[in-house]
Amino acid sequence: MRSISEDQFRSWSHGLRNSDRSSYAELFDATYNTFIRYAMSIVHDQNAAADILQDVFMKLWYIRSDVDPKRSLRSLMYHMVRNYALNHERRKKRHASEEVEADHPSVRFDILVDEKLDADVLQAKIRHWIDVMPPRRKEAFILSRYEGFSHEEIARLMDLAPKTVNNHIILALQHLRSHLSEFQERDRVVGDHKER
Repeated sequence: MRSISEDQFRSWSHGLRNSDRSSYAELFDATYNTFIRYAMSIVHDQNAAADILQDVFMKLWYIRSDVDPKRSLRSLMYHMVRNYALNHERRKKRHASEEVEADHPSVRFDILVDEKLDADVLQAKIRHWIDVMPPRRKEAFILSRYEGFSHEEIARLMDLAPKTVNNHIILALQHLRSHLSEFQERDRVVGDHKER
């Protein structure tokens, strides 16, 4: 979606303010896949992500007369998706605290110890390590590494100083490297033990 220009977003903003359904449909078609991926990176549930996107687009149509073409519609939509997704996560935690405890990293860390390290296992671990990062650090990392935004763009989207975004990314990478190193060492020790 980064290939979509700000001029195009401004055009859609004008269309929304004028209740132009074709602009609304174009915006939906052009951005849906990107925003559902972003919602998925927070909620990890395809159905929940689809519900979030439905709510976001309904809300966007509802507030269309308040959309300001001078402000970034792209940023507004990222904020809306993030807020709806985080609200979903808060509700889920509130109503399923036992399930959340069972899903705590200390419980899940040993699940794959006896399996051979392969791409799927590693990918699942990385997703889990990203998921347990503090929310703002996780968001900055996802926008940087998965959505391809620059630190300056992330700073604008998250309303942070670029230096703060940089710190979030550095800490996220350190977090992942540390867990990866532990995981590889544990995998090596288990492999050595099996050979004996």
